[in-house]
Amino acid sequence: MSDNKSNFPALIVVDWGSSNFRAFLVDGKGSILDTVNGEQGVLCIKNDCLETVLLSYISGWLSKHKTPIIMAGMVGGAIGWQDTGYVNAPANLGSMSVNLCKANNKAGLQISIVPGVKYVMENNVCDVMRGEEVQVFGAVLDVEQTAGELSNQTLSETMFCLPGTHSKWVQVAKDIQRKTVITSLSTFMTGEMFDLLTKQSILGEGLEALGKTPTDMPSFLKGVGVSQVQSSLLSALFSARTLKLDKQLTLQNVPSYLSGLLIGAELAGIKSKLNDIKHVYLIGNSSLNTLYCEALKELGFTSSILSSATASTKGMFTLAVQAGLVTEKETQLCH
Repeated sequence: MSDNKSNFPALIVVDWGSSNFRAFLVDGKGSILDTVNGEQGVLCIKNDCLETVLLSYISGWLSKHKTPIIMAGMVGGAIGWQDTGYVNAPANLGSMSVNLCKANNKAGLQISIVPGVKYVMENNVCDVMRGEEVQVFGAVLDVEQTAGELSNQTLSETMFCLPGTHSKWVQVAKDIQRKTVITSLSTFMTGEMFDLLTKQSILGEGLEALGKTPTDMPSFLKGVGVSQVQSSLLSALFSARTLKLDKQLTLQNVPSYLSGLLIGAELAGIKSKLNDIKHVYLIGNSSLNTLYCEALKELGFTSSILSSATASTKGMFTLAVQAGLVTEKETQLCH
């Protein structure tokens, strides 16, 4: 690592979910200096081993500088390092920063964990997210860096989607101080349902022997189309079997068709909000982003893909600055 002041480490950003780990070493401008990724998600680690796992990934960054650490995701949940609770929507970076949780650790490091966001609907049913909230804040900052500040009119016609095991759809607005506020969210268990259906249902019969197969776009889009005309997903899912029996669908293309059905059903479920939407920003895994992009295009919506790494680092870096974890002196080192 260069000793140049512009490369001086100011913060370690950790995005630690249920199934994956990734960390970024950033400078005083929020630029990424180094990255580490791993498959040791919170779900597969005993609570008292989380500190050991964290240090195994980032110890090389701590040898010269006792850099502050900010973490988000399931690491802040009930099964994680420390339960940080939730900030109720509408939530902005200010309300998130004052609710940061200081994480207990044996190494004596300055570790803060971001709380999640809770949205309570009119029927008093709530929805929550952990880790995605900082990506949404970061995504807005990323878009505004090139497009200028987004107006409330533009934001009312925009949604942010984070595809994944539990896909999130988020709407934001600007408050009276022109700060970005998360106003609502919706969760869809699309990725988890796909995993269950292909591995533990009759629809996945014979798929295990094939291993992972590339997406067949015609089969995927066929699934998207069927999901829009068949109102019941539970009924539509069985068509993956009947089409195969009728030799209209090969075994290799069943996963693509199922993926189309599920993502299409997700879009149908969010369509009441999408009716007023002109553009969707997709944040997340690149292969999933492509599928969502194609499904949205098929249904007449425009979309663009944003880097989840950039969104995470921008969101958490800005949060860290507001919380005083990154000082003005450190940010000036990069100017």
